[in-house]
Amino acid sequence: MRQRNRILVEHGGPTKWWMFAIGALVQLAWFGNLLMASYPTWRVGALLAVWCWFMFMQRLFHGRIKSTQQLEHMFIWMNLSSQLFVVGSATLTGGLNSPMVPSLILPSIVSLLFFGPIPASRWIAVANGLLVVAMACLPAVVVGPTLEFTNYAIGLLLSLGWGLFMLHMVVGKLTVAASRAGESMMCLREDQVSEAEARLRRLQSVGAKVAHELKNPLASIKGLCQLIARTPASERTQDRLAVVASEISRMETILQEYLSFSRPLEDLRPESLDLRALAKDVIDVLAGRADGAGVTLVLDGHATPALGDARRLKEALINLVQNAIEATPHGGSVTLSVRHNQAAVTLAVRDTGRGIATEDLERLGTSFFTTRPNGTGLGVVLAQGVITQHGGQLTYESSVGRGTTATITLPTQPVATPEPQPRASMVEARA
Repeated sequence: MRQRNRILVEHGGPTKWWMFAIGALVQLAWFGNLLMASYPTWRVGALLAVWCWFMFMQRLFHGRIKSTQQLEHMFIWMNLSSQLFVVGSATLTGGLNSPMVPSLILPSIVSLLFFGPIPASRWIAVANGLLVVAMACLPAVVVGPTLEFTNYAIGLLLSLGWGLFMLHMVVGKLTVAASRAGESMMCLREDQVSEAEARLRRLQSVGAKVAHELKNPLASIKGLCQLIARTPASERTQDRLAVVASEISRMETILQEYLSFSRPLEDLRPESLDLRALAKDVIDVLAGRADGAGVTLVLDGHATPALGDARRLKEALINLVQNAIEATPHGGSVTLSVRHNQAAVTLAVRDTGRGIATEDLERLGTSFFTTRPNGTGLGVVLAQGVITQHGGQLTYESSVGRGTTATITLPTQPVATPEPQPRASMVEARA
């Protein structure tokens, strides 16, 4: 119903200006009929005053409709003024003997069509019924004389004609609004189906990528195990077992990255932390890998307080530093620099590796992009997702042959967590 009411608001609300014009013509015909019947002048004047008040209130409420919530609220007041108008008009022209009696149920019918069978429409009907009962209790001296048959018939036709016209217009407008709301819901459903299909294709792509990534190390392990089984006492057995262990570790890394990629971003659990201490923990974790690659890890900076999820930020930083180590040749270095100012804190990962070519930097934003032969294209995807959740940014500067700097920028004050970006649209710069 809210979707339908929103469309009513966008197309001018429940009443158009020309409907007021037609109503005015009908009312003038009604006044003319009363004057031809020599009805008391003061009653015709009072009826004119009631009509002018009703028109003023309708235009006033109609002009205040700017949103769906206002439409529903203003409709109740418009309906109440309609009830007072039809009951007041019937009271001035004969009470229960008035030609306007058929119009007494019109406000209740319109509210039922507008709201449906909900408490609001029921309360409106109850209020309408109470007004009619109050009118029925009034003495004949108050409600006035009964019209002659001819004038009564003319008034009855005018009343019925206007009531049927109003019902036709309201039902037609609600039907159009409901149809457009249905079309909007259909478009939304199609968008959701398209999004689900795109997500399925991405998952299928991930599955194919996993199979491809695991095929080579599995083949290597199988071949090495066969060699070891044939010549268990060979002097190369230990070397072959070391390769097997290395390939298994590689498979574990691949699976861990893909599992992290496939699950939604978890909610953050922010807490006060020291970015320098966090960076030191990352260096300690990756010290063995750096030593094996002949790469020196350096930490630069002072204690820097921040607010964030320590576990998630550590996971992101490990991915970036690990990528930097693998991109750096033997004898190179990877430096973690922590800086802060009043607006933000930055944590830069600078390596002395091969760097990223300009054309590759321009491809940032392509799914599964990587410059490493054995990369999965997901490390920085995860890091960027975590940093984005913290309201920060991950940027890159690179020069071929001189190295690359990945800079994490985080706000110094807590910010609202943004909506997670779709993982398939983020890109691994060098993972």
